[in-house]
Amino acid sequence: MDTALWTLLTGTSAVAAICGQRVFWGVIPQGAAAPALTLNIISGSDAPHLGGTDGLWVYRVQVDCYAKDRPTARSLSQAVVTALNGYRAASPGIAGVFIDGTREEFEAAATARPSRISHDFNIFWRG
Repeated sequence: MDTALWTLLTGTSAVAAICGQRVFWGVIPQGAAAPALTLNIISGSDAPHLGGTDGLWVYRVQVDCYAKDRPTARSLSQAVVTALNGYRAASPGIAGVFIDGTREEFEAAATARPSRISHDFNIFWRG
């Protein structure tokens, strides 16, 4: 799922036009330019039932859109939501992506990353 999500985001022209290949799992590396995205798995499960599991995983992934100013963070945020919300691919792979929540913060202590808009997505994955 990690590689498929990264490939989807970096391969979306609207996202790439704003942040290029700066899509990172975990944290943005020291010295990387903004704007950028970070991806973090918040939770995941394989939806077990009495007959075992069916191989469909549900991940909750937080996508943080960082930029030096709010308008750029907002543009990146809108590009991410457009790319992901409602997306699905052929099986195996991403079976569906649905937005679950949005937050906005100003990170005054983080130089060069003062504006962040976060989204939580539920990603249904069959590998």
